[in-house]
Amino acid sequence: MSKLFRTVIASLLAAAGIAAAQQAGGSGAPAAVYDLSQAGVTLGEAAVDLQATGEGYRTTSYVEIAGVIRLDDELATRPDGSALAYVVAGTVQGVPIEMRLEFGPQGATVHLDQAGRESTFELASDEPLYVVDNNLIDGLQVLALAALQEPARPLDVAVVVPLAAAMGRMNVAVRDGTQSVELTTGAVEATVLDAALTVGPQTVEYVLFADEAGRLLVVEVAAAGARYALRAPVEEGAAAAGADDEDEGEAPETAEAFLARTAACVATRELTVESGGATLYGQLSLPVDAPARGAPTLLLLPGSGAVDVDGNSGPALRNAGYRQLAQALGCAGYGVLRVAKMGIPPSTGDGNAATLRSYAEDTAAWFAALAQAEGVDAGRLGLIGHSEGGLVALYAVAHGHVEPDVVVLLATAGRPLAELLEEQVVASARRAGLAGEELEAYADDLVELLEAVRASTGQALELTGDLADNQIAPLFAPAAGLLRSEIDEDPLALAARVQVPALVVQGLKDVQVLQVDGRLLAEALPRATHLELPDLTHNLVETRLPAEQKLLPGPTDVVSETLLTALTTFLNGTLKLAR
Repeated sequence: MSKLFRTVIASLLAAAGIAAAQQAGGSGAPAAVYDLSQAGVTLGEAAVDLQATGEGYRTTSYVEIAGVIRLDDELATRPDGSALAYVVAGTVQGVPIEMRLEFGPQGATVHLDQAGRESTFELASDEPLYVVDNNLIDGLQVLALAALQEPARPLDVAVVVPLAAAMGRMNVAVRDGTQSVELTTGAVEATVLDAALTVGPQTVEYVLFADEAGRLLVVEVAAAGARYALRAPVEEGAAAAGADDEDEGEAPETAEAFLARTAACVATRELTVESGGATLYGQLSLPVDAPARGAPTLLLLPGSGAVDVDGNSGPALRNAGYRQLAQALGCAGYGVLRVAKMGIPPSTGDGNAATLRSYAEDTAAWFAALAQAEGVDAGRLGLIGHSEGGLVALYAVAHGHVEPDVVVLLATAGRPLAELLEEQVVASARRAGLAGEELEAYADDLVELLEAVRASTGQALELTGDLADNQIAPLFAPAAGLLRSEIDEDPLALAARVQVPALVVQGLKDVQVLQVDGRLLAEALPRATHLELPDLTHNLVETRLPAEQKLLPGPTDVVSETLLTALTTFLNGTLKLAR
């Protein structure tokens, strides 16, 4: 199979599990939700919400494959299904990506932003273009409806495959009669459509099963052995997107309601500092009833990726977890400064040029600003590091960039990043069904990438030579300097040099940072308090679902109440008493 078509279908095979989420259009009708499986093993979830208007179709859709992909899109078409506009955004193996396509008489203009690197290019076509995305199925839904308008005449159209940045042709033919197809609710009769996507010399074949209204019931991808199957219909009034649907009775508080309730505890203002040639942006929340000498205050260092001051990242992570955390701590009497890393708007600079040391220097700049900020007690300052932010906190303290009174580590790795990457990437590939030579090749690509990063000297990694066909390298190449600074850093050696009280919180439903990491850190820190929360996920919400079915919080999910209580208790016995 060519590299292009690995790109087209690889995400269908990438990992198992799914975080619950739904999209709904303006009609208020629930989306059609599909289970994505391979060889009978559930890998993830997708959904499509389609509205037909006099001007054409409008769709919203998402796909999520645990640990690898979360993408959301919107598609607007003409009545015949040809595209007017398309946008897809989300993360692929943690790398943020956004692509916008504008369609005109000469083809499509593509605007791509991948991990902060922007580019624009043209896809020329003198025919109307249809969309068939690599991972989302709303384009297939539109094509099925277009083909069913004239079932006796095969549909043959020019298509664009956005995330592969490729063009090709799609042929869709409607079979005579109907055929029985199995859903979770039992067998149903369906119209069958045979579809073939051809790009260059390669072809991917699909079998589409649709009901009488043209709604897709099942999509089968022959070459990949992948299958999308419609779930039982979601009833109106069902639990909000992101809820676990585990308990009956009173609906849980939503993130929006939690933020509205806790907002009364704090006064929030903007704060900026200059560091490394960039202007960094933050939001400082202080309790409204702070003492005259000022509030004990913590700097919150965010996790990896394009995470904003609220803790949101693209369309996939939208529950404002960091803002929830800050306002809850405000209600307990603590100030929190939430910051946007260099290159994450509204902070300026090139985010791909960061290193572990530059993050530590930024931390020092923020600490100096906090010491001068009105309403902050400069004698009682702490650090909270989440995920990668925990490594930054350890590094900044161990190397003397800052001298906090306490350190809180949330979902922080206790092993070098290189070890975690090898563990996570290979595990995801194995869950996806890769085995034998294919699994070995995938693992070899990661080893090859890490060796190339170690040997590199610049900010970015050139994808030449052996790296030209490396499946993993494009995800990390723009920020090779940052990766080089982190992959072999030993968190335990850093932790041993942190002499202040430290709280280590590890969720046992965190599939990115494991139980062993929290235990290693707690053993290495001279003054550690160690807390393991059985239902806590990497993004600080709780779930009773299996861990791999809740990789990302839904937009309504509230930060764990147990975590907030534990943080307050620890801070009351440490930072509150520090002088």
